[in-house]
Amino acid sequence: MDGELLRHLYHHLFHGTICRRPRRCAYGDAVVVFIYLFSVLGDRSMRWAYQKRNWPLWARHLRPPSYSQLMRRLRTSSIQRCMGQLNVAFRNRLPCSAEKVVDGKPLVVGVYSKDRDARRGCLAQDQWARGYKLHAIVDATGAVETAAVTPLNSGEAPVAAKLMEAVNLQGVTVRADANYDSNSLYEVVAHRGGRLIAPRRKPGRGLGHHSQHAHRLEAIVILEGEAFARRNHRRHRNRIEQAFAHLTNLPFGLGPLPNWVRGLARVTRWVKAKILIYHLYLSLTRQQAEAA
Repeated sequence: MDGELLRHLYHHLFHGTICRRPRRCAYGDAVVVFIYLFSVLGDRSMRWAYQKRNWPLWARHLRPPSYSQLMRRLRTSSIQRCMGQLNVAFRNRLPCSAEKVVDGKPLVVGVYSKDRDARRGCLAQDQWARGYKLHAIVDATGAVETAAVTPLNSGEAPVAAKLMEAVNLQGVTVRADANYDSNSLYEVVAHRGGRLIAPRRKPGRGLGHHSQHAHRLEAIVILEGEAFARRNHRRHRNRIEQAFAHLTNLPFGLGPLPNWVRGLARVTRWVKAKILIYHLYLSLTRQQAEAA
């Protein structure tokens, strides 16, 4: 499957209309993106992916820039834009639904890592670690609508509020856990035309003397009422757990961060490349299922 994914990436990069050669550049963005995605697909470093002897025979006709230029180009906005457009193209092949789920996934680094961007944060009750966190809004079909990477100590609700701005929420129900029970987040989702449903951290308590958003009051009635509503909420919220499971358990998926992926910029680029490849895999799997 890795070889098939690489061939499809090659086809879209060199025979599509997404990546164009910037002015005054001898090497196009497609070559830089191809080498980087080749390293991400194989969970190898850029130094390994740069060596032509590791490339498949059908790709060895490509002329890459020098290694130093390759690493400089990788940080440019045109490369990030090319990868973003490629991800959107693969995502648009997948269906959409009126159910979305938002959640975070920790990306831990070693205790003695010298990564300056990694922060100490809580994984679970009385469990702490250093690293980053992937925040994602996932469609009920399994596709990742939008994602962001932050240090591990970042609050989930404020990051989710920013992510909501990049998603069409008109008529959409967004489900979340108790970490997203915030009046401000309810307001952001409602302003975008959607509805947020998240349980309270301490069900059964009073609401205090502050004004509450109407959608939050509705969520309290729904989730603290009938047991069927709570089971239905958990069933829908499990979709993001399933999506994270597929994203991380595939052979080319998002596993523990490699030793050479450190720093917020590199971690963000690595994670978004994994999501791009994940969307390509889902689209190819869907095509094969429809053709069968």
